[in-house]
Amino acid sequence: MGQDLPKQNISIPVNISCHSSTELLEALLSALPSQNRVSSLQAFGDSQPFPLGWGEVLPLRAIHFFHENIPVVILSIPNRRYTDSANMVPELLHLGSELFHILENHELKVAVVISADLAHTHQASGPYGYSPLAAPFDNACVAWAQTLNPQPLLKTARKLQSKAISCGFSGMVMLHGLLSDTASQWTPTMYQYAHPTYYGMLVSIYQRKITAIPLLEKRQ
Repeated sequence: MGQDLPKQNISIPVNISCHSSTELLEALLSALPSQNRVSSLQAFGDSQPFPLGWGEVLPLRAIHFFHENIPVVILSIPNRRYTDSANMVPELLHLGSELFHILENHELKVAVVISADLAHTHQASGPYGYSPLAAPFDNACVAWAQTLNPQPLLKTARKLQSKAISCGFSGMVMLHGLLSDTASQWTPTMYQYAHPTYYGMLVSIYQRKITAIPLLEKRQ
């Protein structure tokens, strides 16, 4: 799974801007229970826009290819995910479930995009070194992405996370919590997995199944 490619410097100019959906943001802030400890972020006292990094630009560029000027809400998970993500699993699942119920009852049609950066320890020359657990971790995440079976993600990958070092693990756990209450209604499709450099990446999509609702004739 995945091949190590020769190193090369590639510069790709990207110009992306987007605007926030204040309506959805306010709905999330007001509806999420206080125990989730959520708060909003403002740039320079809300007088300037936030700069976008490559982590936001790349998925937004793909989305803008199909739909321009879509309002967005960018969610961030606390920095302790870097050292304590395995212990955060229960609260991430709970947060995902809460988000599902808020979005399910909101009038807007919403797409949720989650980072799928996997193990960062595929190469000894990488910034985090090499770990033999990188490949098993990625394989577990791929198995989850293909099926939404919780075992590979919440058991196997969770145990390997501290050595594999994946910044996308916490987001995938939150996404599982978001989908798990209605797991049978979603069709997972895995498009690609690779680790062309020191870290693994995957692309998958989860589409809601369309259920036929019988029309009831209203009788007087």
